Amino acid sequence: MHQIDQAKRVRRMERIDAMPEDIRRCVHDFGLTIVDAFTQCGVTKGKHIRHLVETVRAGSYQGALDGAAMKPAMPPAERRPG
Repeated sequence: MHQIDQAKRVRRMERIDAMPEDIRRCVHDFGLTIVDAFTQCGVTKGKHIRHLVETVRAGSYQGALDGAAMKPAMPPAERRPG
C-alpha cells in the first residue's frame, strides 16, 4: 500500500512540475484541487485563476465582517424585476 501511495505522489509531482510557472505558483498558493477546477472550466492563465480566487475569498470575508451574511434575504415581493 505504501508503494502505491508513493507512486501516486510521484505522478502528482511530475504533473505539477510539467505545468507552466504561473499555474505552478497558483497550485502552491491555492492547491491543486482549486487549480484543477478552474482549468477544467477553461480558465488556463495563472493571473486569471489568482484574480478569481482572491476576489471570491475577499468577498466571502467581507460579507462575514460587515454583517452581510447575517442579513435576511429580501422577500420575493420586494425584489426588483430583473
